[in-house]
Amino acid sequence: MASLLRHHQISVPNICNGRGTCGKCKVRIVRGAPEPLEIEYQKLSAGELAGGIRLACQVQPCEDMEIICGPTGSVDRKEGLLFAPQICGQHSGLRLEEIDVDLPSLEDERGDWDRLSHKLQEACSLTQPAISLPLLQTLAPLLRQENFSVTVALWNNEVLAVRGKGTVPVYGVAIDIGTTNIAVALYDLTTGQIVRLAAAENGQTRFGADVISRIEFSNSSPDNRASLRQAVIDTINGLLAKLCTAAEIDSRDILKAVIVGNTTMHHLFLGLDVSYLALSPFVSVRNDYLELNAAETKLELQPQAKVLLLPNIAGFVGADTLGAIWGAEDLLATGCHLLIDIGTNCELYLQDGSRMWACSTAAGPAFEGAGITYGMRAQPGAIERVTIDEQGLTVTVIGGGEASGICGSGLIEAIQQMRRAGIITQQGTIIDPEDPEAQADLVYGLKDRIRDGQHGREFVLFYSSAGDDIVLTQRDISQLQLAKGAVCAGIRTLLDIAGLTVGDLESIVLAGTFAAHLNLISTMEIGLIPQMSPHKLKTAGNAAHAGAVKALLDQRAFNVLRQQASNIVHVELGGSSIFSQYFMESMYIEPYKI
Repeated sequence: MASLLRHHQISVPNICNGRGTCGKCKVRIVRGAPEPLEIEYQKLSAGELAGGIRLACQVQPCEDMEIICGPTGSVDRKEGLLFAPQICGQHSGLRLEEIDVDLPSLEDERGDWDRLSHKLQEACSLTQPAISLPLLQTLAPLLRQENFSVTVALWNNEVLAVRGKGTVPVYGVAIDIGTTNIAVALYDLTTGQIVRLAAAENGQTRFGADVISRIEFSNSSPDNRASLRQAVIDTINGLLAKLCTAAEIDSRDILKAVIVGNTTMHHLFLGLDVSYLALSPFVSVRNDYLELNAAETKLELQPQAKVLLLPNIAGFVGADTLGAIWGAEDLLATGCHLLIDIGTNCELYLQDGSRMWACSTAAGPAFEGAGITYGMRAQPGAIERVTIDEQGLTVTVIGGGEASGICGSGLIEAIQQMRRAGIITQQGTIIDPEDPEAQADLVYGLKDRIRDGQHGREFVLFYSSAGDDIVLTQRDISQLQLAKGAVCAGIRTLLDIAGLTVGDLESIVLAGTFAAHLNLISTMEIGLIPQMSPHKLKTAGNAAHAGAVKALLDQRAFNVLRQQASNIVHVELGGSSIFSQYFMESMYIEPYKI
């Protein structure tokens, strides 16, 4: 294809002269794409492949193929990869009714609410309509301002808002409270169309990078618990303000919100006691779904807006797992599949066609760059790709320019490439650069990148003009080994309990924004996920958020999710001797084979 594009004077990079080794000639194939080749799995991320990105030099053009040339990605990972389905909003659970209220007179001295309530019962077949005190306080002047002709927003038999008759905007938000990041999607509930997306770092991160550290902080004092709650509420309200400003809407027109998150995030958002989540048998305050109003949750929406929280499955398997299952339903429709939502707290879901299991494993913050010497979030300046070949070492930096650190996807690829090049051993040890036997096969120039640092041996990924070189230390590699060992051991344990093997799996579905940026070959070669045909590996984007969107737009889906939660068997890995054994075996930097 690359030669055909050049023939038509469409420019594509050609650094490697069509061998596929540079990975620069990216195009997006909208229609007619053949299966990716092995070299494309090596050079492209899971999210790129799922989005139709391919290497032009490796694709054979065919009739009716439709491609897009030009920039293929976004610098902002968090907002660029939020998956947002569009569904008709007719089943959101909200409805609008235009009502002409009887005018008060000497012959009709009923109260304003009594007359409106009577009309609602007549027009909507409601029994005992309900209204909140704040709405009741504003009802009299509003009715007179609108000449007693109004539009009423209803949730079941409850009045959420009273507006002047005419076109009344009704919006909803789907909120994914992640341990590290929070994502909010704003939807028009009348049309089911997405309006805006926004994401930001969870304000709770300043109190701890993972759920365990936040539980410990919360348990120290009631004030700490309140601080954690306020931090997440402030983050969400900041995103809501950003969305409303960009869309030029009033936050009081947002009448419904659906929230997903792991059990700890669920509890901290509500200000619930998390003490017993840290103690076996890891019991939550509540697993079933919750229906609240916005005023109770402190979210800056219409005060009577409905805020729905999806059910948690267990102490460390939360509503985000349930959302991910629903968000990736097309990939999990039938058969035997494993869903992995990779993050600080990694959730695993397994189904065999008739049974369902779920568990969680504490991968820790290394995948987000935390705890790594030069680790950082996936933002401009972060190394996201690393290649070591016969030409030496090259890195790809988000946004271009000098590297200022390395993010999780770059960390995984760096360690995989270092293992391939012989820079680290199977045990994860950086080799001694003075050992002739160890360095015999090193490409020219790599030996000089191995040096002694303040904390032992380290490997230079990027030489900085400012002198602060970006390195990976022995401790950094160990942190990645702990994280990937926990995930791999969780997978193996869950398969054992279900009586299944990797060979039984029809697919492994990787969920989460982080997972979408992983290189599948690197991920398998370090043993993070089982080794299998790359064609069996799928990516579902931010599936938990997608599930929240579906529940926002279709209340029937929300009800189905409630039922599904009770049918999933929770597997507790804490204290499992099987898990402990697999964890030790999974520390090696090597593929986990069937």
